[in-house]
Amino acid sequence: MLLTSALLAAASISLVYARWIDHPSSASSGRIRTAITTDMEQDDLASLIRYLLYTSDLDTQGIVYSASRYHWEGDYKGTRFFLPGREYNSSQTSFRWTGNTTIQNIVIPAYAQVYENLRVHNADFPTPAELQSLVKIGNVDFEGEFSKDTDGSRLIEALILDNDPRTLYLQAWGGTNTIARALRAIEERHLSSSRWPMLKQSISKKVVIMASGFQDETYDNYIAPNWPRLQVRASSVAWTAYNCNKNGTGNVRGLPDDHVFFTGAWIHENIQSGPYGKLYRSWLDGQHMAGDQLDVFGNTSAFPITASDWCQPLRPYDFLGEGDDGTYLPLLTTGIQDPSNPNLGGWGGRSKRNTTTTANLWQSVTAERAPNGTEIDNYGTDRFISAVQNDMAARMQWTLTSQYSKGNHPPSVRISGDRTLEVRAGETIRLTGTVSDPDGDQVSTLWWQYLEEGTYSGVVNIKETQNTQAIVKIPDDAKKGETISIILQGTDHGRFPLTRYDRVTIRIC
Repeated sequence: MLLTSALLAAASISLVYARWIDHPSSASSGRIRTAITTDMEQDDLASLIRYLLYTSDLDTQGIVYSASRYHWEGDYKGTRFFLPGREYNSSQTSFRWTGNTTIQNIVIPAYAQVYENLRVHNADFPTPAELQSLVKIGNVDFEGEFSKDTDGSRLIEALILDNDPRTLYLQAWGGTNTIARALRAIEERHLSSSRWPMLKQSISKKVVIMASGFQDETYDNYIAPNWPRLQVRASSVAWTAYNCNKNGTGNVRGLPDDHVFFTGAWIHENIQSGPYGKLYRSWLDGQHMAGDQLDVFGNTSAFPITASDWCQPLRPYDFLGEGDDGTYLPLLTTGIQDPSNPNLGGWGGRSKRNTTTTANLWQSVTAERAPNGTEIDNYGTDRFISAVQNDMAARMQWTLTSQYSKGNHPPSVRISGDRTLEVRAGETIRLTGTVSDPDGDQVSTLWWQYLEEGTYSGVVNIKETQNTQAIVKIPDDAKKGETISIILQGTDHGRFPLTRYDRVTIRIC
């Protein structure tokens, strides 16, 4: 029920916040706060298996089912739905919906079996009960439907309106319709208030939508025109897209040396282990998402495909896809993460503002160079593939052992001094770093220029010396105001080598 104009006029922002007093603020934790919306298809499940291994590092405040152009439940009233350009060519009463219980009945119970082991390695992992309390059903009836409030949209609305001062990163693994519903509900209830402009401005500063592509039209049709100052990042990661054997290319991702991380042998041995890891989806793994008639990936004898179909199977257990990792990889603590500045890079690549749209839309950058000078693409994430995959494998090992000494844990990497240095062209500076490892492992270091982060377009000479130091010669042609980004990378010598970083920005004065 909508509030009357009189009540709205009398309401204050503090009373708006008081509506959600049952949601405790955890701002003191200092962790990045986020919530997920998902249509829970095959690659979403794989992304979720990875994501939950990092819930010790992120403040997860919601996991919400939501519809998309690929998956929607229907209203169970026989209502038929059709939009052109979809995977169906006639009206449907539901389409590829995998249900509303996979997370609660399958994923979290498996997490519960390994929870005590995880806590040995990091005490900040949420309890299974805490995770269960975060799961809600959002707007799932039809693609793009956001006309009604749901448990999921109400949760997101509460997070948007609470008094937690931290940025709220809302991940859209499917459509943005449940997020759109929360925003529209706020607009409908407070549009007539004299304080509405201030509230809207506050929300636009507080909320960032991290979308793995736009899987319905609610961003274009509602969010962009009505919330133009709200930042939205299209954060797809190309190497985690569905992977198919097209044109005989097979399973090829990333730099040549990183190919191993997408092979069935590596995935089956290092990721699909134990009661939790076995849920991870890969090619021909014998699994099937109930309700999805187009899930042909797990068992081609049960769900055959022909040569005319869009995607041919790879070898058993080869990489299938984690198409939504790009929404949270930028949030993970690596030492160079800075989600407040999408121009800076990291495991989720970099983003640049789309200047062709009036909305505050940032999109992934495509073509960068690896530290060794090799040209890479796939949104700038390829340079980090080995680090990302080894990190997941190490955390999956945490699920299998109750002994801290049998797990590998990331090193600490720091550059001494200020993070921004004012330096003249032609000068030579010395940078000093420190590294340590909680397991006592040796840590190998590498200093490199993150060329695309800086505004100076040339290559800078970096010479690493003993004791984790580097001598950097600033080029004579560097111009005042230009910047150079230097990264210190440290990788331990554990079974699954773990990598962390630090960054210093050199500004030419």
